[in-house]
Amino acid sequence: MDLQLRPATLADHPFLQRLNREAYKELVTKRYGSWDEDFQRARFATKLQSVEFRIVLLDHQPVGAVASTEHADHIFLDELLILPEFQNRGIGSRVLVGELHRADRLGKPVRLHTLRMNPAQALYRRHGFLETSRNETYVNMERPG
Repeated sequence: MDLQLRPATLADHPFLQRLNREAYKELVTKRYGSWDEDFQRARFATKLQSVEFRIVLLDHQPVGAVASTEHADHIFLDELLILPEFQNRGIGSRVLVGELHRADRLGKPVRLHTLRMNPAQALYRRHGFLETSRNETYVNMERPG
Protein backbone atom coordinates (compact mmCIF):
# COMPACT_ATOMS: atom_id res chain seq x y z
CA MET A 1 0.00 0.00 0.00
CA ASP A 2 1.69 3.20 -1.23
CA LEU A 3 0.43 5.96 1.07
CA GLN A 4 1.58 9.54 0.61
CA LEU A 5 0.62 13.02 1.76
CA ARG A 6 0.87 16.19 -0.27
CA PRO A 7 -0.23 19.76 0.40
CA ALA A 8 -3.76 20.53 -0.77
CA THR A 9 -4.17 23.15 -3.46
CA LEU A 10 -7.13 25.23 -4.56
CA ALA A 11 -7.78 22.59 -7.21
CA ASP A 12 -8.39 20.07 -4.38
CA HIS A 13 -11.25 22.06 -2.83
CA PRO A 14 -14.02 20.24 -4.76
CA PHE A 15 -12.58 16.90 -3.60
CA LEU A 16 -12.30 18.17 -0.03
CA GLN A 17 -15.92 19.39 -0.05
CA ARG A 18 -17.06 15.98 -1.34
CA LEU A 19 -14.89 14.23 1.24
CA ASN A 20 -16.38 16.32 4.04
CA ARG A 21 -19.93 15.51 2.86
CA GLU A 22 -19.24 11.78 2.52
CA ALA A 23 -17.47 11.59 5.88
CA TYR A 24 -19.99 13.59 7.90
CA LYS A 25 -23.40 13.57 6.21
CA GLU A 26 -24.69 10.48 8.01
CA LEU A 27 -23.41 11.63 11.42
CA VAL A 28 -24.74 15.17 11.04
CA THR A 29 -28.10 13.86 9.86
CA LYS A 30 -28.32 11.53 12.89
CA ARG A 31 -27.42 14.37 15.25
CA TYR A 32 -29.44 17.21 13.73
CA GLY A 33 -32.07 15.42 11.66
CA SER A 34 -30.87 16.67 8.27
CA TRP A 35 -27.88 17.80 6.23
CA ASP A 36 -28.11 21.41 5.02
CA GLU A 37 -25.82 21.32 1.98
CA ASP A 38 -25.44 25.09 1.67
CA PHE A 39 -24.70 25.57 5.37
CA GLN A 40 -22.25 22.66 5.50
CA ARG A 41 -20.51 23.78 2.30
CA ALA A 42 -20.05 27.31 3.66
CA ARG A 43 -18.90 26.02 7.05
CA PHE A 44 -16.29 23.78 5.49
CA ALA A 45 -15.18 26.52 3.05
CA THR A 46 -14.34 28.64 6.10
CA LYS A 47 -12.25 25.78 7.48
CA LEU A 48 -10.47 25.42 4.12
CA GLN A 49 -9.38 29.05 4.44
CA SER A 50 -8.20 28.75 8.03
CA VAL A 51 -6.22 25.49 8.14
CA GLU A 52 -3.75 23.83 5.81
CA PHE A 53 -4.98 20.48 4.54
CA ARG A 54 -2.85 17.69 3.19
CA ILE A 55 -4.31 15.20 0.74
CA VAL A 56 -3.95 11.51 1.58
CA LEU A 57 -3.02 9.56 -1.55
CA LEU A 58 -3.31 5.79 -1.85
CA ASP A 59 -1.46 4.57 -4.91
CA HIS A 60 -1.58 8.19 -6.19
CA GLN A 61 -5.39 8.37 -5.78
CA PRO A 62 -6.87 10.90 -3.30
CA VAL A 63 -8.69 8.99 -0.57
CA GLY A 64 -8.63 11.40 2.35
CA ALA A 65 -7.21 14.48 3.98
CA VAL A 66 -5.67 15.62 7.23
CA ALA A 67 -5.19 19.04 8.80
CA SER A 68 -3.49 19.89 12.07
CA THR A 69 -2.46 23.16 13.64
CA GLU A 70 0.53 23.75 15.88
CA HIS A 71 -0.11 25.86 18.97
CA ALA A 72 2.29 26.93 21.71
CA ASP A 73 1.32 24.06 24.02
CA HIS A 74 -0.28 21.43 21.76
CA ILE A 75 -1.07 20.21 18.25
CA PHE A 76 -4.75 20.38 17.32
CA LEU A 77 -5.98 17.73 14.90
CA ASP A 78 -8.46 19.82 12.93
CA GLU A 79 -9.58 17.04 10.57
CA LEU A 80 -8.79 13.48 9.64
CA LEU A 81 -11.10 12.42 6.83
CA ILE A 82 -11.02 9.20 4.83
CA LEU A 83 -13.56 8.37 2.11
CA PRO A 84 -15.99 5.78 3.51
CA GLU A 85 -15.05 3.16 0.91
CA PHE A 86 -11.41 3.35 2.09
CA GLN A 87 -12.10 3.27 5.83
CA ASN A 88 -11.16 0.30 8.02
CA ARG A 89 -8.05 -0.45 5.96
CA GLY A 90 -5.50 1.13 8.31
CA ILE A 91 -5.17 4.34 6.27
CA GLY A 92 -6.51 6.61 9.01
CA SER A 93 -4.27 4.90 11.57
CA ARG A 94 -1.18 5.42 9.44
CA VAL A 95 -1.98 9.09 8.90
CA LEU A 96 -2.76 9.56 12.60
CA VAL A 97 0.50 7.89 13.63
CA GLY A 98 2.36 10.37 11.42
CA GLU A 99 0.66 13.26 13.22
CA LEU A 100 1.48 11.70 16.60
CA HIS A 101 5.16 11.26 15.67
CA ARG A 102 5.32 14.93 14.69
CA ALA A 103 3.80 15.93 18.05
CA ASP A 104 6.24 13.65 19.88
CA ARG A 105 9.19 15.28 18.13
CA LEU A 106 7.85 18.65 19.31
CA GLY A 107 7.10 17.32 22.80
CA LYS A 108 3.44 18.37 22.58
CA PRO A 109 0.14 16.64 23.24
CA VAL A 110 -2.42 16.26 20.45
CA ARG A 111 -5.95 17.52 21.01
CA LEU A 112 -9.12 17.12 18.97
CA HIS A 113 -12.85 17.25 19.19
CA THR A 114 -15.30 15.07 17.34
CA LEU A 115 -19.00 14.41 17.25
CA ARG A 116 -20.13 12.27 20.18
CA MET A 117 -21.53 9.61 17.88
CA ASN A 118 -18.48 9.48 15.61
CA PRO A 119 -17.14 5.90 15.49
CA ALA A 120 -13.65 7.36 14.91
CA GLN A 121 -13.45 7.78 18.69
CA ALA A 122 -12.43 4.11 18.82
CA LEU A 123 -9.50 4.85 16.48
CA TYR A 124 -8.37 7.74 18.67
CA ARG A 125 -8.65 5.68 21.86
CA ARG A 126 -6.54 2.89 20.30
CA HIS A 127 -3.84 5.50 19.72
CA GLY A 128 -3.78 6.76 23.30
CA PHE A 129 -6.35 9.56 23.24
CA LEU A 130 -8.33 10.13 26.42
CA GLU A 131 -11.60 11.98 26.75
CA THR A 132 -11.10 15.32 28.50
CA SER A 133 -14.65 16.69 28.29
CA ARG A 134 -17.92 16.42 26.40
CA ASN A 135 -21.12 18.30 25.76
CA GLU A 136 -24.33 17.41 23.94
CA THR A 137 -22.58 17.44 20.57
CA TYR A 138 -18.84 16.99 20.90
CA VAL A 139 -16.24 14.93 22.74
CA ASN A 140 -12.89 16.57 23.41
CA MET A 141 -9.91 14.23 23.49
CA GLU A 142 -6.19 14.50 24.12
CA ARG A 143 -3.23 12.24 23.58
CA PRO A 144 -0.60 13.33 26.13
CA GLY A 145 2.78 14.43 24.85
